Amino acid sequence: MFHAQINGTNLYYDRMGGGEPLLLIHGLGERKEGWKLQQIFAEHYDVIIPDLRGFGKTKCPEGQGISINAFAKDIVGLLDYLGIKEAHILGFSMGGIISQELYKIRPEKVKSCILANTVFYVPKWLEKLLLRIFKKFNTMTVEQFKSQATSRCLYNKSDEMAQKVMPVWSDHLDGFLPAWRACLQIDYRDTLKNMNIPTLVISCQNDRICPAFFQRRMNKLLPNSKIHTIKKAGHMGKIEKTEEFNRAVSEFLFERSGAKDIIIENQMERYHTQ
Repeated sequence: MFHAQINGTNLYYDRMGGGEPLLLIHGLGERKEGWKLQQIFAEHYDVIIPDLRGFGKTKCPEGQGISINAFAKDIVGLLDYLGIKEAHILGFSMGGIISQELYKIRPEKVKSCILANTVFYVPKWLEKLLLRIFKKFNTMTVEQFKSQATSRCLYNKSDEMAQKVMPVWSDHLDGFLPAWRACLQIDYRDTLKNMNIPTLVISCQNDRICPAFFQRRMNKLLPNSKIHTIKKAGHMGKIEKTEEFNRAVSEFLFERSGAKDIIIENQMERYHTQ
Protein backbone atom coordinates (compact mmCIF):
# COMPACT_ATOMS: atom_id res chain seq x y z
CA MET A 1 0.00 0.00 0.00
CA PHE A 2 1.19 3.50 -0.89
CA HIS A 3 0.02 7.02 -0.16
CA ALA A 4 0.52 10.44 -1.72
CA GLN A 5 -0.50 14.02 -1.02
CA ILE A 6 -3.10 14.80 -3.68
CA ASN A 7 -5.14 18.03 -3.56
CA GLY A 8 -4.52 18.32 0.17
CA THR A 9 -5.61 14.71 0.68
CA ASN A 10 -3.38 11.93 1.97
CA LEU A 11 -4.64 9.48 -0.63
CA TYR A 12 -3.93 5.79 -0.08
CA TYR A 13 -3.67 3.40 -3.00
CA ASP A 14 -2.45 -0.01 -4.06
CA ARG A 15 -0.27 -0.52 -7.12
CA MET A 16 0.77 -3.83 -8.62
CA GLY A 17 1.80 -5.47 -11.86
CA GLY A 18 3.18 -3.86 -15.00
CA GLY A 19 2.14 -2.85 -18.48
CA GLU A 20 -0.44 -0.31 -19.56
CA PRO A 21 -2.02 1.53 -16.60
CA LEU A 22 -5.42 0.28 -15.44
CA LEU A 23 -7.08 2.33 -12.70
CA LEU A 24 -9.95 0.79 -10.69
CA ILE A 25 -12.43 3.12 -8.93
CA HIS A 26 -14.54 1.62 -6.15
CA GLY A 27 -18.22 2.21 -5.42
CA LEU A 28 -20.15 4.03 -2.71
CA GLY A 29 -19.41 2.73 0.77
CA GLU A 30 -16.56 0.56 -0.48
CA ARG A 31 -12.79 0.67 -0.11
CA LYS A 32 -9.98 -0.41 -2.42
CA GLU A 33 -10.16 -3.97 -1.08
CA GLY A 34 -13.46 -4.24 -2.95
CA TRP A 35 -11.35 -4.97 -6.04
CA LYS A 36 -9.52 -7.95 -4.50
CA LEU A 37 -10.90 -10.40 -7.06
CA GLN A 38 -9.82 -8.10 -9.89
CA GLN A 39 -6.20 -7.82 -8.75
CA ILE A 40 -5.55 -10.66 -11.19
CA PHE A 41 -5.42 -8.00 -13.93
CA ALA A 42 -1.97 -7.13 -12.58
CA GLU A 43 -0.64 -10.09 -14.56
CA HIS A 44 -0.86 -7.91 -17.67
CA TYR A 45 -1.47 -4.33 -16.48
CA ASP A 46 -0.10 -1.71 -14.13
CA VAL A 47 -3.07 -1.83 -11.74
CA ILE A 48 -3.74 1.20 -9.52
CA ILE A 49 -6.52 1.06 -6.90
CA PRO A 50 -7.14 4.14 -4.71
CA ASP A 51 -9.22 4.62 -1.59
CA LEU A 52 -11.39 7.60 -2.49
CA ARG A 53 -11.50 10.55 -0.07
CA GLY A 54 -13.80 9.72 2.84
CA PHE A 55 -13.47 5.95 2.34
CA GLY A 56 -11.07 3.27 3.49
CA LYS A 57 -7.83 4.81 4.77
CA THR A 58 -8.20 8.08 2.83
CA LYS A 59 -9.69 10.81 5.00
CA CYS A 60 -11.39 13.89 3.61
CA PRO A 61 -9.29 17.00 4.39
CA GLU A 62 -10.76 19.29 7.01
CA GLY A 63 -12.57 22.18 5.35
CA GLN A 64 -12.88 20.36 2.01
CA GLY A 65 -16.04 18.77 0.70
CA ILE A 66 -16.89 15.50 -0.98
CA SER A 67 -18.23 15.72 -4.52
CA ILE A 68 -18.03 13.76 -7.75
CA ASN A 69 -15.83 16.51 -9.19
CA ALA A 70 -13.48 16.35 -6.17
CA PHE A 71 -13.19 12.57 -6.57
CA ALA A 72 -12.35 12.96 -10.26
CA LYS A 73 -9.75 15.65 -9.59
CA ASP A 74 -8.12 13.37 -7.01
CA ILE A 75 -7.85 10.66 -9.67
CA VAL A 76 -6.29 13.13 -12.11
CA GLY A 77 -3.87 14.25 -9.38
CA LEU A 78 -2.89 10.66 -8.63
CA LEU A 79 -2.25 9.88 -12.30
CA ASP A 80 -0.14 13.05 -12.59
CA TYR A 81 1.76 12.16 -9.40
CA LEU A 82 2.55 8.73 -10.86
CA GLY A 83 3.61 10.26 -14.18
CA ILE A 84 0.81 8.51 -16.09
CA LYS A 85 -0.42 10.37 -19.17
CA GLU A 86 -3.43 8.12 -19.84
CA ALA A 87 -4.99 5.00 -18.39
CA HIS A 88 -7.72 2.48 -18.91
CA ILE A 89 -10.41 3.31 -16.33
CA LEU A 90 -12.70 0.73 -14.70
CA GLY A 91 -15.37 2.31 -12.50
CA PHE A 92 -17.93 0.37 -10.49
CA SER A 93 -21.23 1.97 -9.37
CA MET A 94 -20.23 5.38 -7.95
CA GLY A 95 -16.84 4.70 -9.48
CA GLY A 96 -18.55 4.61 -12.86
CA ILE A 97 -20.06 8.03 -12.15
CA ILE A 98 -16.61 9.35 -11.24
CA SER A 99 -15.24 7.85 -14.47
CA GLN A 100 -17.73 9.90 -16.47
CA GLU A 101 -16.75 13.05 -14.58
CA LEU A 102 -13.09 12.23 -15.18
CA TYR A 103 -13.70 12.03 -18.91
CA LYS A 104 -15.71 15.25 -18.78
CA ILE A 105 -12.92 17.28 -17.16
CA ARG A 106 -9.79 15.54 -18.55
CA PRO A 107 -10.69 13.34 -21.54
CA GLU A 108 -7.07 12.97 -22.58
CA LYS A 109 -6.42 10.95 -19.40
CA VAL A 110 -8.87 8.19 -20.36
CA LYS A 111 -7.62 5.67 -22.93
CA SER A 112 -10.66 3.43 -22.62
CA CYS A 113 -13.46 3.13 -20.10
CA ILE A 114 -15.38 0.31 -18.43
CA LEU A 115 -18.58 1.44 -16.72
CA ALA A 116 -19.89 -1.31 -14.46
CA ASN A 117 -23.25 -1.30 -12.67
CA THR A 118 -23.57 2.45 -12.82
CA VAL A 119 -25.85 5.28 -13.95
CA PHE A 120 -25.43 8.49 -15.92
CA TYR A 121 -28.51 10.41 -14.79
CA VAL A 122 -30.87 10.23 -11.80
CA PRO A 123 -34.45 11.26 -12.62
CA LYS A 124 -36.52 12.74 -9.81
CA TRP A 125 -38.69 9.66 -9.36
CA LEU A 126 -35.60 7.49 -8.82
CA GLU A 127 -34.03 10.06 -6.52
CA LYS A 128 -37.07 9.91 -4.24
CA LEU A 129 -37.04 6.11 -4.26
CA LEU A 130 -33.35 5.88 -3.46
CA LEU A 131 -33.61 8.50 -0.72
CA ARG A 132 -36.22 6.36 1.01
CA ILE A 133 -33.95 3.32 0.79
CA PHE A 134 -30.79 5.03 2.01
CA LYS A 135 -32.46 7.22 4.63
CA LYS A 136 -32.29 4.17 6.88
CA PHE A 137 -28.50 4.16 6.65
CA ASN A 138 -28.31 7.51 8.44
CA THR A 139 -28.82 5.95 11.86
CA MET A 140 -27.05 2.64 11.30
CA THR A 141 -23.86 1.44 12.87
CA VAL A 142 -21.07 0.40 10.53
CA GLU A 143 -21.84 -3.27 11.09
CA GLN A 144 -25.55 -2.74 10.42
CA PHE A 145 -24.66 -0.84 7.25
CA LYS A 146 -22.41 -3.65 6.02
CA SER A 147 -25.12 -6.23 6.61
CA GLN A 148 -27.90 -4.21 4.94
CA ALA A 149 -25.75 -3.12 2.00
CA THR A 150 -24.58 -6.67 1.38
CA SER A 151 -28.14 -8.00 1.34
CA ARG A 152 -29.43 -5.30 -1.02
CA CYS A 153 -26.52 -5.71 -3.44
CA LEU A 154 -26.79 -9.47 -3.89
CA TYR A 155 -28.94 -11.74 -6.02
CA ASN A 156 -27.37 -14.85 -4.49
CA LYS A 157 -28.00 -14.29 -0.79
CA SER A 158 -26.23 -17.38 0.50
CA ASP A 159 -24.07 -17.04 3.59
CA GLU A 160 -21.02 -17.98 1.51
CA MET A 161 -21.61 -15.16 -0.96
CA ALA A 162 -22.38 -12.66 1.82
CA GLN A 163 -19.04 -13.48 3.43
CA LYS A 164 -17.29 -12.67 0.14
CA VAL A 165 -18.97 -9.26 -0.06
CA MET A 166 -18.69 -8.11 3.57
CA PRO A 167 -14.94 -7.26 3.36
CA VAL A 168 -15.44 -4.78 0.49
CA TRP A 169 -17.11 -2.17 2.71
CA SER A 170 -15.30 0.72 4.36
CA ASP A 171 -14.77 0.39 8.12
CA HIS A 172 -16.33 3.82 8.66
CA LEU A 173 -19.12 5.86 7.08
CA ASP A 174 -17.37 9.26 7.04
CA GLY A 175 -17.89 9.89 3.35
CA PHE A 176 -21.06 7.92 2.74
CA LEU A 177 -23.86 10.48 3.05
CA PRO A 178 -22.17 13.41 1.24
CA ALA A 179 -21.05 11.08 -1.55
CA TRP A 180 -24.55 9.63 -1.77
CA ARG A 181 -26.10 13.10 -2.10
CA ALA A 182 -23.54 13.94 -4.79
CA CYS A 183 -24.47 10.84 -6.78
CA LEU A 184 -28.11 11.96 -6.94
CA GLN A 185 -27.22 15.24 -8.66
CA ILE A 186 -25.49 13.88 -11.74
CA ASP A 187 -26.42 14.31 -15.40
CA TYR A 188 -23.95 13.02 -17.99
CA ARG A 189 -26.32 12.67 -20.94
CA ASP A 190 -24.39 15.19 -23.03
CA THR A 191 -21.03 13.85 -21.85
CA LEU A 192 -21.83 10.33 -23.02
CA LYS A 193 -22.91 11.53 -26.46
CA ASN A 194 -19.43 13.01 -26.95
CA MET A 195 -17.48 10.20 -25.31
CA ASN A 196 -15.75 8.75 -28.37
CA ILE A 197 -13.28 6.45 -26.64
CA PRO A 198 -13.82 2.66 -26.61
CA THR A 199 -16.21 1.91 -23.75
CA LEU A 200 -17.55 -1.28 -22.24
CA VAL A 201 -20.78 -1.10 -20.27
CA ILE A 202 -21.33 -3.95 -17.80
CA SER A 203 -24.85 -4.61 -16.58
CA CYS A 204 -26.31 -7.16 -14.17
CA GLN A 205 -29.75 -8.56 -14.83
CA ASN A 206 -30.95 -8.42 -11.21
CA ASP A 207 -29.30 -5.18 -10.06
CA ARG A 208 -31.67 -3.37 -7.67
CA ILE A 209 -29.31 -0.47 -6.97
CA CYS A 210 -28.49 0.59 -10.54
CA PRO A 211 -31.16 -1.20 -12.65
CA ALA A 212 -30.13 -2.72 -15.97
CA PHE A 213 -32.23 -0.34 -18.08
CA PHE A 214 -29.80 2.47 -17.19
CA GLN A 215 -26.89 0.58 -18.68
CA ARG A 216 -28.86 -0.25 -21.82
CA ARG A 217 -29.57 3.45 -22.24
CA MET A 218 -25.92 4.30 -21.64
CA ASN A 219 -24.91 1.90 -24.38
CA LYS A 220 -27.25 3.65 -26.81
CA LEU A 221 -25.94 7.11 -25.90
CA LEU A 222 -22.26 6.18 -26.18
CA PRO A 223 -21.00 6.37 -29.78
CA ASN A 224 -18.25 3.74 -29.38
CA SER A 225 -19.47 1.20 -26.86
CA LYS A 226 -20.51 -2.38 -26.33
CA ILE A 227 -22.56 -3.85 -23.50
CA HIS A 228 -22.18 -7.09 -21.58
CA THR A 229 -25.06 -8.29 -19.42
CA ILE A 230 -24.45 -10.73 -16.58
CA LYS A 231 -27.46 -12.91 -15.79
CA LYS A 232 -28.51 -14.01 -12.31
CA ALA A 233 -26.41 -11.37 -10.58
CA GLY A 234 -27.25 -8.33 -8.48
CA HIS A 235 -25.32 -5.10 -8.00
CA MET A 236 -22.17 -6.98 -6.94
CA GLY A 237 -21.70 -8.85 -10.19
CA LYS A 238 -17.92 -8.40 -9.88
CA ILE A 239 -18.11 -10.76 -6.89
CA GLU A 240 -21.18 -12.90 -7.59
CA LYS A 241 -19.99 -13.71 -11.12
CA THR A 242 -16.29 -12.91 -10.85
CA GLU A 243 -15.22 -15.22 -13.67
CA GLU A 244 -17.67 -13.73 -16.17
CA PHE A 245 -16.99 -10.15 -15.01
CA ASN A 246 -13.22 -10.56 -15.27
CA ARG A 247 -13.45 -12.29 -18.62
CA ALA A 248 -15.57 -9.46 -20.10
CA VAL A 249 -13.10 -6.86 -18.82
CA SER A 250 -10.05 -8.84 -19.97
CA GLU A 251 -11.34 -9.42 -23.48
CA PHE A 252 -12.25 -5.75 -23.85
CA LEU A 253 -8.87 -4.55 -22.58
CA PHE A 254 -6.91 -7.03 -24.68
CA GLU A 255 -8.64 -5.68 -27.78
CA ARG A 256 -7.60 -2.15 -26.79
CA SER A 257 -4.00 -2.98 -25.90
CA GLY A 258 -3.38 -5.27 -28.85
CA ALA A 259 -2.38 -8.15 -26.59
CA LYS A 260 -2.29 -11.51 -28.33
CA ASP A 261 -2.38 -15.15 -27.27
CA ILE A 262 -3.48 -14.30 -23.74
CA ILE A 263 -4.89 -17.42 -22.11
CA ILE A 264 -7.70 -16.05 -19.96
CA GLU A 265 -8.46 -19.56 -18.70
CA ASN A 266 -5.20 -19.50 -16.73
CA GLN A 267 -6.38 -16.37 -14.94
CA MET A 268 -9.70 -17.98 -14.12
CA GLU A 269 -7.94 -21.08 -12.80
CA ARG A 270 -6.05 -18.87 -10.36
CA TYR A 271 -9.34 -17.28 -9.27
CA HIS A 272 -10.89 -20.67 -8.52
CA THR A 273 -7.95 -21.66 -6.36
CA GLN A 274 -8.10 -18.53 -4.20
